[in-house]
Order: sequence, then C-alpha cells, then structure tokens
Amino acid sequence: MSTLNTAQPSTVYIPGIGDHCHAIAAAMRAYGQPAEVLPPTSPATLATGMASGKGRECMFSLMVIGGMVHRAQQPDFDAERPALFFPSFTRKCVAVNYHSLFKDVLGDHGLAHVEILSPELTNNFRGMGTHPDIVRSLIWYGFIAIDLLMRIQHQRRPYELEPGATDAAYQRGLERIITAIESGDAQQVVRALARSGDDMALVPINRSNPRPRIGMLGDFYMLYNPYLYLDAIRQIEALGGEVEILRFAKFLYFVNSLRIQDAYKKGDRQRALQIELENAYQHHVEAELVASVRYLLNDENPTEPPAHVTAADIKRYYHLGIVNGGFTPGAAVDMARNGVSGLLHIVPFLCIGSIIGAGLAPRIRADLGQIPWLDITFDAQGGTNARTRLEAFLAQVAQFARSRASASPATYHAPQKASACIPLTAA
Repeated sequence: MSTLNTAQPSTVYIPGIGDHCHAIAAAMRAYGQPAEVLPPTSPATLATGMASGKGRECMFSLMVIGGMVHRAQQPDFDAERPALFFPSFTRKCVAVNYHSLFKDVLGDHGLAHVEILSPELTNNFRGMGTHPDIVRSLIWYGFIAIDLLMRIQHQRRPYELEPGATDAAYQRGLERIITAIESGDAQQVVRALARSGDDMALVPINRSNPRPRIGMLGDFYMLYNPYLYLDAIRQIEALGGEVEILRFAKFLYFVNSLRIQDAYKKGDRQRALQIELENAYQHHVEAELVASVRYLLNDENPTEPPAHVTAADIKRYYHLGIVNGGFTPGAAVDMARNGVSGLLHIVPFLCIGSIIGAGLAPRIRADLGQIPWLDITFDAQGGTNARTRLEAFLAQVAQFARSRASASPATYHAPQKASACIPLTAA
C-alpha cells in the first residue's frame, strides 16, 4: 500500500500473547511496515526464556524474551534490522525495567542489534508504518473484533451439535478479520466481523440445558493461550460449564484512565484531554462493532462500562496508588455483577499483581455472596492436580448457581457500599 521508510525496522516481531496480536501485525503491514506475530508461548519457548533469565523475572518477561530468542534461532529470521515490539509501561508494573533486561539478554545471544520498539508520541510512533494514526485506529478495530469473535466462540461452543464446528468458524472469522485489517479500511473490519458472526450463527447449537457460567480472569497475557491457562476452558466445558474470559477492552480502558490521571498530575492538561478523546473514540468503535453481532451475544451488557466503574470496584479492596494488583478485584466484581457463578483466577508464577489479587480473594468473595473462586498457578510444571481441582470447583459453581437462582430470579448485583481498603504500610 505504501513505500516503507528505510529508517524503520525491516521486520517488527510482536509477542504471541494471543490472537489479538495479529491485529497489530496486520495493521502495521497495511501501511508499509513488515510485521510478524511470534509463535504462542510453548514449553520450548518458555524454556528458552527461563534459561536466559536471571531468576528474578516475572512470567511475562520470560515469555517475551523466550519467544524472541527462539524465533531468532530459526533460519528464516529477518536479521537485517529486526525489532521486538514492547509497549512502554509507565507505572504499577516491573515491566518498566524490561527494556534494559531485554537488551542485555539479546546481547548475550548475539542479538544486540535487535531494537526494542515502543511506539509512542515522543518517537512519532516509530515502527507504526507510514500513517501511525490510521494504524493505531485499525489496531483498536482489530482488538475489539477479535475479542467479540472469541466471546461468541466461548458462548456457543459448549452447546454445539457438531463438535469442532465452532472452532472452525472462529478460525475462518479470524482470518477474515486479519485480511480486512490488512486492507487498511476500518469499515472492512466491521463487515468482516458481521460476516463472521453470520458464519458462527450457522453452527447448530442446543441451549435447552443452560450451563453455569464461569468468569476467567488474571493477567491479560495468560488468558489467551491454552498452554498457559492449562487448557482450563476446554476442561471446564467438558465438565459441564461455560467460560467467559475477561474482556480485553476492560484492561485497556483502565490503562487509559491511569494515563489520564498521570497526565493531570504532571500538569499536562493537553495530553490528558487527548487521551480522553482517544478513550471516547475507542468506546465508540466498541459500540459500533458490538452492534454488528449483538444478536449473537448473550451478555446483558455487551459493551464495557467506563473505567471509573472499574476503579470504584477496585477501591473497595485496594488503593489504586500503591502498586499493580488491584485490577483483578475490579474485574471479579464486574463479572459477578453480570451473572457468572464462579471465578477462575489464572496466576502466573512470580507476578506480584496476580499474587496480590489472589490474596484479596476471601474479602472479594465475602462481598459477592461467597461465590466460588479457584486460583490456578502456572509455574511450567504441568499443573499438578488441575483436573481434580476443576472438578471440585465445577461442583461448587453448579450448587452456587442453583442456590442463587432459587433465592432470587433477578440478576446478581455486587454490593453498592464500598468496604474500606486493606491497610498497607510501606516496609
């Protein structure tokens, strides 16, 4: 579509966190920047990352650097001017230190020439092709379209009458959306999602026996790879449940709210207003895409609430100004509010945010009618007894769903009165 600026990377490699990442690569390619999504984290790539680490890194860093080093060892790796895509983290996560870590590890493997690419306003969104603003818009359209397609997949697959048909329709839809993003036209993405929804609707299902719904939450990089969440979704479906994954947009809207707060604290009103406008635009895009497949969604509230709702939910349990870890309770409350009967928390080993979230679980459950909650920790050891624990969890979820239904037919609502934050003091 456009001629690539020779100063740009020859290929941008994007961590394979999930199918959403294909939206980033496709949008970059649409406007002249070659890009490729790294393979999903696997035992081989994670072993590479663990061998490259120092023993103090969280799971996310091992996933990213392991995937990049493993890809660089393949014969078709673009060694001319490669770049590893890794957005900047400004607060509440140790990821703020990963740029220097990645450079050190890459240098140890003879890859010191690999650029750590963090497109942002200060570098004119380097690596985002010839039209960065359009690329960023396309990425958002792709994020939401893929998220919605995935949501429809998980809502319909447990009830399909032809095993494998829903997954096949999902793969066709994913390819259709990626192709639409590569066209460079956002409206093509809307049409691709609508067509993919129609394709999903053709898969015969039987909902005569509704299943209890389980919300799966945790760090976003753990929720879209069956290896990392121990294939819990299919295991739960086999045991008679239905899984709803934490929506990708919720996390990004919350990040927007933090960026707005930071800008105001720095006295940069213009930057704060710019992010507020971007956030409003993103909500508009979400509503547009939801409308194209609304008839397929079972959600009472198919669009994400404003971030201030999530922040209010978090403040019941955790002070937003301390460190990461508060997002999990906010997501848990919202999922319970929307009718799930159990909460499955995927905890990556050595992630302080998820560990804090797990520690807050008893307090959260107390406010949510003692909703069943299960923490599953991924530590690359194979998930000992995960199946047995899921079986017991599903039994609790089914009982909770029956008890709540018999007590009141109304949709569950989280308590409106905020409880005091857990007091924390600096060491």
